[in-house]
Amino acid sequence: MTNSPPPRKDDDWIDSVLDDLARADLPDASDDLMARVMGDAQAMLPPPGGRVTQAPWWRQVVDGIGGWAAVGGLAAAAATGFVVGLGGLETVGVTTPWSVSYETYYDSPGTLDAFGWDMEEG
Repeated sequence: MTNSPPPRKDDDWIDSVLDDLARADLPDASDDLMARVMGDAQAMLPPPGGRVTQAPWWRQVVDGIGGWAAVGGLAAAAATGFVVGLGGLETVGVTTPWSVSYETYYDSPGTLDAFGWDMEEG
């Protein structure tokens, strides 16, 4: 634990200056400035009589499910579910793409799939 030195008496003038600034009256904005600000605001508004446009259906769907981050999460979940679903094909004798590459590169008997590793540990 460090001990900080007590505040010096020379720093008390800062508090009085800040208090004086807080009590000071602020000047009002001039009429010329306010007219220019309002003119710029009017220039940014759409023209009167315009029609409301509707977002495309795909943008409504993306916004409805939570934006692009949610779309990415759904795509990742769908891909994971597909891979896990293919992993269960070992029991029916279907050769999955990753079992072919495993046997080709590692010359090991058996298949490499989602549920086959725990059966090989034995």
